[in-house]
Amino acid sequence: MDYRLNAVVAENYSGRIATGENLFSLQDARNLIRYGGMRPDRDIIQVDPALAYGLVEYLRIQDMLRRHGWSSRRCVPHGGHQFSLHIAAALKLGGNESYPGEFQPTGGFADDAVVEKSRVALTDTPGIGFERKADFYKVLRDLHS
Repeated sequence: MDYRLNAVVAENYSGRIATGENLFSLQDARNLIRYGGMRPDRDIIQVDPALAYGLVEYLRIQDMLRRHGWSSRRCVPHGGHQFSLHIAAALKLGGNESYPGEFQPTGGFADDAVVEKSRVALTDTPGIGFERKADFYKVLRDLHS
């Protein structure tokens, strides 16, 4: 990511900037906050927890953001998959990026999910959400047979 260019855009653009989907670690996210000109009063951080070493690293990123004055409501995980959806719900983030028709069989919501007024509820099935995606379950089952 070109942090300086992002900072220049932020200096000259008063609207919201949403970025961070290609950051892979706490160090990357910290560099975005230090050098990328991101503004905690309006901008959105979109780190993808699956790409950024999972939940533990994502929690470290959340802690760093808090220490720099960021609300968790300014975080909208990238990825469009169930893992990010569950993290967004558990951590009370600002939402979750989703595109149900893409990145199958992992993308989108559980097969029986109901979307109402741009919101979706989590299922009560234990796990991180992939368990309610029949096509993905088949891929995993076939890999282990």
